[in-house]
Amino acid sequence: MIKAVIYHNKDGKIKGFKVKGHAGFGTAGNDIVCAAVSAVVYTALGGLDELAGFRNFVERDGYMECHVPDGLNEIESYIADIILKTMVIGLRQIEADYSEYIQLRFKEV
Repeated sequence: MIKAVIYHNKDGKIKGFKVKGHAGFGTAGNDIVCAAVSAVVYTALGGLDELAGFRNFVERDGYMECHVPDGLNEIESYIADIILKTMVIGLRQIEADYSEYIQLRFKEV
């Protein structure tokens, strides 16, 4: 199962995320749930890099963690939050159809 944790502050602003595990929906290389989650997460990371101006993530097999750095200006911070909230929408949509393979939860930091 893929477990995703979205870190947010008390105001609801997303401060980062962690995604770990493998869905187990299909065989390695043919797992549509893993592929969908990967596509959503990597798109968010690309947006953070190209539009918000930072690359702050750790990646290993079956593991991705990203934190929004302190010191972003107001526009960069706003863009990062919109990108991450869009990522959450995508993960929720996947979870809605494949809840036995992905679990999304939220943690205040």
